[in-house]
Amino acid sequence: MNGLWVGGAPPPGDYSQDWDVIVFTAEEYQPEAKLFPGVRVLHYPYDDVSPPSQRDMDTAWTAAEEVASHLRARRRVLVTCRMGRNRSALVAALALYIVSPASGTDVCALVREKRVDQTGTNALANRSFREFLRALP
Repeated sequence: MNGLWVGGAPPPGDYSQDWDVIVFTAEEYQPEAKLFPGVRVLHYPYDDVSPPSQRDMDTAWTAAEEVASHLRARRRVLVTCRMGRNRSALVAALALYIVSPASGTDVCALVREKRVDQTGTNALANRSFREFLRALP
């Protein structure tokens, strides 16, 4: 979907030419919004553990619902975590699931196909996150 990116934690700076919204999901990296002028900054920290806690999954769903609302409004959204592989990818996949008629299996495959890091590793390496997505209707 145009308007949605998944990536690693960006350093502070002005990204207003690239994105309208930056979502920080890494529990260990939650910079202040004032460090990112010109964009809306959202904080939805949770942990990348397997299996995830119910609190972490609730946070991911809440973040995905907000991302989906921004996508519907045609805003450009970057969802980040520390490495851009698991937490950000889960939120992005859930947001796609919310805004499209695709199944959980389809959005999982799409995010894994589109987000490959510099080492050649696909996003959603966390098996629990993949299984959760694939269990969605």
